[in-house]
Amino acid sequence: MFLPFLTALIGLFLVWFERRLAGLFVLAITVGILVVWFHSHATTHLNISL
Repeated sequence: MFLPFLTALIGLFLVWFERRLAGLFVLAITVGILVVWFHSHATTHLNISL
């Protein structure tokens, strides 16, 4: 779970330094990682079918 926080931090730094398109792309990757993680965690550990 360290990877989403790292990519979010990189994305926020890119947005802060006026690299908005690259920052939004990295933040979209972060959201994708979190969605995949949540889906796999919910189906394997919590036994919730999504």
